[in-house]
Amino acid sequence: MKTLRSNLLHLAGILFAANTAFTANDPMEAGPKTKLTITDAVSETRALLHGRKISDVLGVTHVNGQYALTEKPFLIEGAEAVQTLGAKILKVWFYSIYEKQYSWHSTWPRDVAVPDLEALAKTPYYEAVFAMQFHTLVLETAEFGMHQYFWQQGLSETDRQKVHDQIYRLTKHLLTRYRGTGKTFVLQNWEADNVMKFALKDAKPDTWDTAYQGMCEWINTRQKAVEAARRDCGTEGVQVLHAFEVNFVPSLQDLEAGIRYEKGKPLVVDTVVPKTKCDLYSLSSWETWAPRKEDSLFGRLKYLASKAPHDGILGEGNLMLGEFGAQERDFEKIQKNYPVYDGDTSGAAFYALHRMVDAALRAGVRYMIHWQIYDNDLRMGGKYEGKGLPTGVMATAEQCVGNWLIRPDGSRVPTYDYFLALFDAEKADSQR
Repeated sequence: MKTLRSNLLHLAGILFAANTAFTANDPMEAGPKTKLTITDAVSETRALLHGRKISDVLGVTHVNGQYALTEKPFLIEGAEAVQTLGAKILKVWFYSIYEKQYSWHSTWPRDVAVPDLEALAKTPYYEAVFAMQFHTLVLETAEFGMHQYFWQQGLSETDRQKVHDQIYRLTKHLLTRYRGTGKTFVLQNWEADNVMKFALKDAKPDTWDTAYQGMCEWINTRQKAVEAARRDCGTEGVQVLHAFEVNFVPSLQDLEAGIRYEKGKPLVVDTVVPKTKCDLYSLSSWETWAPRKEDSLFGRLKYLASKAPHDGILGEGNLMLGEFGAQERDFEKIQKNYPVYDGDTSGAAFYALHRMVDAALRAGVRYMIHWQIYDNDLRMGGKYEGKGLPTGVMATAEQCVGNWLIRPDGSRVPTYDYFLALFDAEKADSQR
């Protein structure tokens, strides 16, 4: 244990030396003296692109919004809202809970008509979204018809074949149907550490190793299925990539300070990631939006990169920020906010998100996906007790936690204007 800690501290020192912008004595640690302007934020972010296009990196998620602004099918409405913003990268949910996630003003086929992932890709709503002007579509993907945590006791040969077949046929369909379009599809899992936490909630510790190995075999099977379809179909004018997402990753700042990172279970980034060979490795980051935590995103991403293999088709450029966000609710208390943003939760979220965008660019991510266009979450406690509203009732702004770019009344938060200004500046560059 002492040797492991020494190695981690050594790694922390190496990676911190590579980016001196993030140190314990950073003057931003106490918060900004004045509020950040959109103009300054855009200037700072563009300086970190180093020739890259922001539209090739920054995307937005659309899933399970608690309100709709039009009477269009909800999957299409949200995708169009992201497109109007100017983003060229869209993330959506893509498995058997699709009807619940995109229910507003929608008539989905019955389950019997959508037996698997390939069939889901052929439904009219997804086909309409895939035809939009997005060059990259990130699909949060889980196989149909599998038992929950089916890999927990090891991946059986029957389940291995089911996984391979569904992912292979989906990949083959995407490579064939969208050949020549220039589109990239990224198939990814959801937050492996949270999934493992739920799977092992009541499991005995002596069964944990089997579960981690089972997850590893599941992820590797998905990757092999994608690779097999690419070999069989070719990738002319289209690409399908496979990403493995984790969500508990140590902060190098804490490691440098000798602070242990404990989550009660072994971390997937340590136990599974090094045994895989995926096209992309993604971090879903919800530990980095709070004041004095945003810059730790750089260290977390670099830690993930240090554990991930880089011998796939993307080489060293296989790092991804699959989720990052900042809910306004948690800036309401002055002790949880920067002083200059006291009473301005939207401004505080914008400031936090800007810092995360810049940290991710410094870390060299291929993609970063903001959470999200419409808020999917409701406040807990008080008069909004519970996670849901009555069926068919849309949320008001007061009922939402504030994970949004567009509020229920159609108004835009500052982060929307920040992203819009970034995309508009890119367009202006191309017209010069």
